[in-house]
Amino acid sequence: MATIQDRLRIPWSGGAKQIAFDAILPIFIIPAMLLLASMSLWWTIFTFTTVVIFLTLISRFFIKNIPHTKFFFLWTITTLTVLYFIFEFIVIPFLEILLEENIALSVLIFGFVISVCLMKKRTKQLFMIVESSRNDKEGDRLKSCNICQIKVPSRDRHCLWLDCCVGNHNRCLFISALFFATSALTYSSNLTLTSVCHPFTLYRAILLPDDCSDVYKLFELGLSFVSAVYSLALAAILLLLFLQQLVLVSLGITAKEWNKLPLVSKLCLGMFANRPHSKGFCRNWTQVICWSGNPQYEQFNQEV
Repeated sequence: MATIQDRLRIPWSGGAKQIAFDAILPIFIIPAMLLLASMSLWWTIFTFTTVVIFLTLISRFFIKNIPHTKFFFLWTITTLTVLYFIFEFIVIPFLEILLEENIALSVLIFGFVISVCLMKKRTKQLFMIVESSRNDKEGDRLKSCNICQIKVPSRDRHCLWLDCCVGNHNRCLFISALFFATSALTYSSNLTLTSVCHPFTLYRAILLPDDCSDVYKLFELGLSFVSAVYSLALAAILLLLFLQQLVLVSLGITAKEWNKLPLVSKLCLGMFANRPHSKGFCRNWTQVICWSGNPQYEQFNQEV
């Protein structure tokens, strides 16, 4: 792996730049996946199933051997780019999408991008944030991240797909990114499916796809259809994560603390569990939304 990665270089002013082998994989895998899946229904099932198995296996390999990999973050960027390209240059020419609908989708995507950028910016600012009292039990719980190499306040998780730690410092932005991403993926998939399939009117101007049996007869229809299916699958996963975050913030606990709860407590949504760091529904959300670094802190992460 090290030999292959050392040989991957691109010409650049001032000398060739080395390219990480794991980082360029999504650039080839995602377009190939969608192209193969657009051939027929069976190719769609086979391709998506294979990719799920591949991601499960390769994620374990990368986490164990290359913890600082950019594979997952590049997968997110490539997915966003490819799906938006298909929508703008293949679905839009079908002349079924209104200008207002296209603008609304672009606004949702822009909201997701801004949220992610601000998330990563706040994580970088943690290098300058310090701990005023290390024995302050009422303050933020500082947890180490082996990937980011910093202490994160009330660390919830390290999101591999955004290459960023999630804690109280950026949890509100993480939730907003999930909201924008779920909304954009759901909206774009609905616009695509109602353009390539025979739609029916659910309520007034709300359309839903009805018959998609002819989508594989033309390459453009098939590619648009599988991109919409891919978008819906991602939207379903992100919706579950979004709802999970709403519950966790309301309870005042992190994902790791949630996983330690007994099954009975989870079935009750953790409302009757012991939550020593919870400050009540309103204060929990206020702490997440209005979080800011204390300027009186000493530099803590530089000492760790």
